[in-house]
Amino acid sequence: MPFASVFLSSTTYGTVSDTEGNFNLEVTQPGTYDLIIKFAGYKTFVRSVKLFNTPVLEIDVVLAPDVRMLGEVTVTAEKDELWRRNLEDFKKGFLGTSEFAQECKILNEEEIDFYFDKENNIYETYAREPLIIENKALGYKIKYILEDYKVYMSENYVRFYGFPVFEELNERRKPKKKWLENRKLAQNGSIDHFFSALYNNTLKAEWYEVHPAKDVDGNRYLDKNEMDLYQLVEAGSTPNSKKLVFEDILYVTYLNEALPASYLLTRESRFIKRSSDVEDYGGKEQVSQMFMFEEKTFIEFEKNGYVINPLDYLVSGFWGFERVGDMMPIDYRNTDIEDKK
Repeated sequence: MPFASVFLSSTTYGTVSDTEGNFNLEVTQPGTYDLIIKFAGYKTFVRSVKLFNTPVLEIDVVLAPDVRMLGEVTVTAEKDELWRRNLEDFKKGFLGTSEFAQECKILNEEEIDFYFDKENNIYETYAREPLIIENKALGYKIKYILEDYKVYMSENYVRFYGFPVFEELNERRKPKKKWLENRKLAQNGSIDHFFSALYNNTLKAEWYEVHPAKDVDGNRYLDKNEMDLYQLVEAGSTPNSKKLVFEDILYVTYLNEALPASYLLTRESRFIKRSSDVEDYGGKEQVSQMFMFEEKTFIEFEKNGYVINPLDYLVSGFWGFERVGDMMPIDYRNTDIEDKK
């Protein structure tokens, strides 16, 4: 396939195939990555690749046609008032409502369609092409392959997943000071930052507190005693990964940044708890909750914060508030930070 998109998901590593379908992707940082190949009209190719001691990895890929079965749904692809209202709702759920999200723009909104499943009361968003997102707050242009986006109206929650690749907005110039500062804010306290700190057993040094909680008979009980989460970490399936094995609920608090004003206006803010430790850091804490899906028991992750099984757990609270508008590439630490030293 000529000019197919080829990239490692959630990174800045990306290219396109040549006129004969060949491609070459150079990766400077070892790790486990999701290799993504996308061509219009074909199913997204996804393969986990481990790039540690292999200097050259050769892969032959055959793409399969994508036959989409819509079923009994109502299509609102027309750019009418209903489509525009659906679009605004989608952007809030997908990009988020944070300060950084407000500086994001989807450049190809016309590729988005909406479907309503009346029987199951579910809204679904479908993009015919990868979404092109310009994030002027963080200085990235993001190509996002949206695999699934559903709003469960009866249960009142949103779930989506896809594969992004990042590139600098200005490739020929160094990132602006504003972008570097905002990237640091976006990275610190994020899920990637948390798992990287957990891997290195530096949660306390990185300003995290973790408390266990449990739901009993419709009531939630939070243990006020801080736990040593690293005691629940085990060896992973590879020499370069670790597993966090836990039950019930984890409350993760990031103490080194105040909550943004935009968060206090959302429904996620009801998860905020007070602590005397936060008074010196500008206000209320960033509190997030982490749950395992039923029958799932662990989260496997690597040193850079990459999670191998991201669909096995859910987050809420502050992490539920941060969406694509606050997303950073997982190779950020090995580019921006190292360049500043």
